[in-house]
Amino acid sequence: MKLSKLYSKSLWKDSFLYAVSFIAAIETICAIANFSITDICNIQKWWEKGLVIVGVFLLFWIIISVVKAFRADHSITLKIKGINVKIEEGDIFESTDWKLIPFNEFFDTTVDDVVIARNSLNGKFIERLQDIDDLNRKINEADDVHGMRKKTKAGRICYSLGRIIAYQDYMLLAFSHFENNQALLSHNDYEICLRTMWKEISRVYANRPITIPLLGGGITRITDKNEFQLLRCILCTLNTSNAQIYQPITIVLTRESIDRINLYDIKKLF
Repeated sequence: MKLSKLYSKSLWKDSFLYAVSFIAAIETICAIANFSITDICNIQKWWEKGLVIVGVFLLFWIIISVVKAFRADHSITLKIKGINVKIEEGDIFESTDWKLIPFNEFFDTTVDDVVIARNSLNGKFIERLQDIDDLNRKINEADDVHGMRKKTKAGRICYSLGRIIAYQDYMLLAFSHFENNQALLSHNDYEICLRTMWKEISRVYANRPITIPLLGGGITRITDKNEFQLLRCILCTLNTSNAQIYQPITIVLTRESIDRINLYDIKKLF
């Protein structure tokens, strides 16, 4: 855990209240048991007793803060619209749930470090498949969804951002525009995509749990947003969506992303 995780006002405020409650409980128990600090320490002056109490309080305050920060550094669980949302470090491909994979608006499948980078989540997914032709066939045969008909762009079929095509136990997401061999996505498009995505997940998830990555935190980046803001945006759009989802959602992050995101502050927001 990085020390920067302790730079949270919410963390220290909550820990302060816990420490106060703990000390108050100890004082109450001692009073009931007719027990005093002078029974274990040869302290008579009031200010010496005060220093001991303050010292014990500060010790517990620091311990509680460190424990809370350490726990939040690995995973947190939120309740959003009645949905259990877990945010944790992990590998999306190890999940047995639906796995959301971002594509560009054309659902390209050419992994050549030009159209799709091999080290991207999209590229890793495609290279894991044994039959790319089957994937392309499934994409080409996908029916139109109400309000999201296929369009033609630069002589190619493209899909509305947020559109999802189910393939095996994966949800393939039209996540970014693609021009001049670059994935492009403005902040406004990002929010629109997320809102549409939640509706699409509601449509296709078939009452199964869903695992998603930190969208926008990889090759396709939203230039004016850091990873904390991206995660908050994902959760906010879920919270304000009309999607009917009744199964848990897991958001998996890389270790590097967790190091840059204070999950405790995320937990306090929701």
